[in-house]
Amino acid sequence: MFRRLLSLLAGTSENKDSPPKEGEIPPHFPQVSSEYQMTEAWWVTLPNEFAKRYEEGDFGTDLVLWRKGLTCWTTVYGMKAGETPASTLAWLKKGPSERIVQTFEHTDSTTLRYAYLIRESAEEGQPPRWALYSFVVGKSGHILMAIYFDQESDLKVARKIWLSITEKQ
Repeated sequence: MFRRLLSLLAGTSENKDSPPKEGEIPPHFPQVSSEYQMTEAWWVTLPNEFAKRYEEGDFGTDLVLWRKGLTCWTTVYGMKAGETPASTLAWLKKGPSERIVQTFEHTDSTTLRYAYLIRESAEEGQPPRWALYSFVVGKSGHILMAIYFDQESDLKVARKIWLSITEKQ
């Protein structure tokens, strides 16, 4: 109490509710970094610290990881009866082809990966942004991670995040 009073008299503030500085993660959001377990089966490796929150999406609860200039919006889908990873990948590739700037594919011993890059139109008052819609298909289902970023140079970081997603059984 005395310390707070002194800081007020001195014109400094210890207000923990003050807005974060430019580029900082707001303190009221949990922070995650390195190898992060998104679900029981799915993990991602993050290149630095990200804030974490959950949002209600069209198909349930989505995981949102973000830092200044880059947001990863993640939805997890379970494998339905009769589906296979190959049939799921084929279905996913029927995306919005007229807007795709570039596509990426990668297969490893446990997952199938597909992603496409789009330059999205600007929302009112905002500059256009890039979006890497990335999919990772495994035995338990698949992940859609839409990675939004402001600078085209962040495509390398977005691809690194996408390629780091693993399914651990």
